[in-house]
Amino acid sequence: MKTHVLILFLYVLCGHTFAADVTAFKSRLLAATTKHLDLLLKEDGTVTELKGKGGDGEEALAFYRAFEFTGDQRYRKAALSLADRVLHDMREMKFGVLPIKEKEKPGTGKVFIGGGPPAFGFYTANVAYILHKEGGRAEDLKYLGKVLDEYPWSEEGWWSADIDVKTGESKQPLTKPSIINKSAAVAMAAGMLSEALHEVAPGLSARLKQKTDKCLYAQIIPAQLEDGFWHYSLSGNDPKDKDILGYFMLTIQELMELQLFNPAYREPKLDAALKKAQGFALQSIAPMTDPNTGTAGAAHTTPSTPKHYTLAEEPKRGFQLGIVLIGGGFLDEGVKIMDASLQHFDFGNAGMDGVHAVAPTAGILALLR
Repeated sequence: MKTHVLILFLYVLCGHTFAADVTAFKSRLLAATTKHLDLLLKEDGTVTELKGKGGDGEEALAFYRAFEFTGDQRYRKAALSLADRVLHDMREMKFGVLPIKEKEKPGTGKVFIGGGPPAFGFYTANVAYILHKEGGRAEDLKYLGKVLDEYPWSEEGWWSADIDVKTGESKQPLTKPSIINKSAAVAMAAGMLSEALHEVAPGLSARLKQKTDKCLYAQIIPAQLEDGFWHYSLSGNDPKDKDILGYFMLTIQELMELQLFNPAYREPKLDAALKKAQGFALQSIAPMTDPNTGTAGAAHTTPSTPKHYTLAEEPKRGFQLGIVLIGGGFLDEGVKIMDASLQHFDFGNAGMDGVHAVAPTAGILALLR
């Protein structure tokens, strides 16, 4: 039984009931997903140029999931064209890591073009999912696995937060733990590839599985607080200039995707950690998010955390929270917040605003399928 189905079953068994009409909700999600994707398709069936950090990979997965829901070959063709676009761009780079933005190496004043997670995790995992489902793409999957296997890694259980895409050097020494959502993103991708490569490249598959396990069970899960929260960093430090609740929800999403991508991670330890994290989101983040009217509490916030998430101003927080809650079995609250978020879906947006809306809507459909 899939993890999310079991969670929903147990939630009902414990005496909770769902007022939400799941069938109608799924119809609303599918209508929003396909409306957005249709606006990205040109008349000849190709996809418009996308913008942002790894947008091609995330839109590719949304297109492919839309194909899986509808059987519409237009979406399959679009997903494959975007996956091939990502592969082409990766092969143009020496280390297979796409450039994101200019960065400065600490203490040196030297500027370099950086790339890495979380975008690196999403585009490799999403393309791998599509190619694995399609079949006949073993060499491309091996290439993706090789890029992940060669990405800077600490035997302590984390990956580099970002690298110089020209030299492959890590921005920070690998002795410094990475931001938790960045390592979770690469763990998601490495876990996906470990499953996809099991038959065609068993040695590479085993190495990626070993790294994923080390990151999850030696670092991420032990770093979780008793109330379910994960700090911004594995070391527990939270920067004052970041809204750490957003990064917390991103970490949950990445671990949920890992479970969807690879059934080996639908197991009690990760299930329990996710359930605690999703429970924290229900208790502490949902009340401060539209259409609810509460404000942020003192626990686990920084000066950059808004007192209230107003979805008209920041809809991505609603989409993030919606998938986290629904993945945790908190269907009524998740549906309420997702419906409020859908009112602010920037349909046809070719940048990250579009990605931040369609990835969760398609992701929830995959959870509820």
